[in-house]
Amino acid sequence: MIRKRFPKKVTLAIGDGANDVNMILQAHVGVGILGKEGQQAARSADYAIGQFKFLKPLLFVHGREDYRRNCMVVKYTFYKNVLYVIPQYYFGFWSAFSGQTLYEPFFYQLYNITMTSLPIMYYPLFDWQHTKEVFMKYPELYMKGMTYSEYSNMTFLKWFFMGIWHSIIIYWVCMMVLEAENRMMSNGKTSGFWVGGHVVYGAAVLMANMLILMKFHVHDKYHAIPLVMMVSAYFVFLWAESASGDF
Repeated sequence: MIRKRFPKKVTLAIGDGANDVNMILQAHVGVGILGKEGQQAARSADYAIGQFKFLKPLLFVHGREDYRRNCMVVKYTFYKNVLYVIPQYYFGFWSAFSGQTLYEPFFYQLYNITMTSLPIMYYPLFDWQHTKEVFMKYPELYMKGMTYSEYSNMTFLKWFFMGIWHSIIIYWVCMMVLEAENRMMSNGKTSGFWVGGHVVYGAAVLMANMLILMKFHVHDKYHAIPLVMMVSAYFVFLWAESASGDF
């Protein structure tokens, strides 16, 4: 009845017995309490707690931060893929729509797994916008989820067009610089478009990792390690490919 009356509201159901199972399943988020009435509610719920007093930190600390970080994962995932896919569209104009790809196929497959995966995995696990004491003292911080401020059609479009804008900067700056510096090397050859593709690719890797680094609220001695590993992986694979004679 509540979901039908308020279709845009997010509902929460809390129960500790088998008679609460239907209510827990109907709500957007269900919380089961392990109690004397058995474990049916806890088994059917999204979250299970041992005592009712744990509900407040579950909502105002973990629930609020889970919402914020999951929204960031979704937005950032779209952003970083737009960042390195769209430059190939720009390259179509550069190559007279010949069908030639900008990136070397081997490198193209490594972007999401090897070049940009660790920072966005580290972020939702270890980043906290505030401490637990602050969340418990100021429950109005919980309004972030109730007002959908972290994820909506507008925020999604903002990140999408930000990816397009950054891809424009990366592609045209890199290609213009390479065009201006396209001099003959000692062996009588000039740098080909693969060089341009690798430079654009490397700039996209650096931009994607630097952006998520700027979104961190917790800055310690560990949060930069995933970034260094991802950027280093680009140079390692570039060296490996160059050493093999394919580049």
